[in-house]
Amino acid sequence: MAPTTLNPTIIAGYNILQCLGFLATSCITLTAYFSRRIQRSRNWYLAMAMWTWWNIPYSLLMLSGHQLDVKKVPVPPRALCTIQAAFIYASPSSAAFANVGIIGHISSLLFETLYEKAGLSRKVSRSLFYLPLICYATIFFISLSVGIDNLSKVDRSASGAYCHIDVPVPFRVSAGACLIAAGLNLLLEVFTFALLWKHRAWVKRMRTSSSPVPISLFIRAVCFSIGSIIGSIISGRTISSNGTFENPVVVLITAAIPLLAAVTFGTQRDILRVWMFWKKPTYPPPSKEAASSV
Repeated sequence: MAPTTLNPTIIAGYNILQCLGFLATSCITLTAYFSRRIQRSRNWYLAMAMWTWWNIPYSLLMLSGHQLDVKKVPVPPRALCTIQAAFIYASPSSAAFANVGIIGHISSLLFETLYEKAGLSRKVSRSLFYLPLICYATIFFISLSVGIDNLSKVDRSASGAYCHIDVPVPFRVSAGACLIAAGLNLLLEVFTFALLWKHRAWVKRMRTSSSPVPISLFIRAVCFSIGSIIGSIISGRTISSNGTFENPVVVLITAAIPLLAAVTFGTQRDILRVWMFWKKPTYPPPSKEAASSV
């Protein structure tokens, strides 16, 4: 085992961010689900579920008491380490594909609205819904099989925060899937921006009326996509084949990505209004037609 590269303060910050990320994303998802005044597509729910789940695999060593100083804490069981590593390798790319689902749904809804292609957004949304799940299962089982075949290469990282597999295959598969998701995000974003620019007069009218297309949500999703991609590139060093932390900032960025999702999608006006329970609602509940728009 390599010497510890991080002090307990950094690991404590890492754990706190993971816990806050889990609580924040869970609270936002449950608020949207149980409130009649908030309507979201199932792609949105899947993305939020992915970011909620993100925190659990990264916290397994903390929850099992096998974290912090590697010289004092007992070595975690190989089975626990292998499963955690497999979950971690599968998380970034599947979360990125979930964001593809949000942007793809909004893009197809915009195209459907502008060109009167009835049912297009529903078909695209349904297709993109399963992509993150397939990606997650595929990378998980690939990483799990590699870990089982190389149990001697499965170990706790030098920081003690999580486990890794000191074989390059899982990291390369995960990184490749992230690149594909980033490419799809970019294509959809360019396509949607082109539509918005071409029909900018319509966009201006929608600012003063009820729009069937959640343009503000699209902008949020794009900003989050850019931020999460940058964060994933940086945090990718935490699941690289050498399994070491070279910079404490990398550790904190990895733990903070779900919080970024919570801030991005949890500060929308309808969610904030639900939380402000002491204020009387000043707008009517959304119609069934609006339910499919986000």
